[in-house]
Amino acid sequence: MQRIITIVIFITVFAAGAAFSAVNNVPVEIQYYLGVITMPISIVVIASLVTGIILGALAIFISSLQLRYENRCLQKKVALREQELDSLRILPIKDTH
Repeated sequence: MQRIITIVIFITVFAAGAAFSAVNNVPVEIQYYLGVITMPISIVVIASLVTGIILGALAIFISSLQLRYENRCLQKKVALREQELDSLRILPIKDTH
């Protein structure tokens, strides 16, 4: 069922993109430091969206790596504390009276 929903969403997005591209085929100039590129506005918009998605995914991935590292360090600390607690539980209680 999930595969069918994914295929339907993909086809819908593809059809919307094709319709957008067909309607917006006016060429625009993009000026940057090294030169000028002329391409249809639909390609510029789609390239901008894809670049934004990739940069957003990269930011989320880097954030998750930091959280994973912090989680691993905290798990090591917890394991060390549990080991210390277990070793203290084994020690006999000495009565000084």
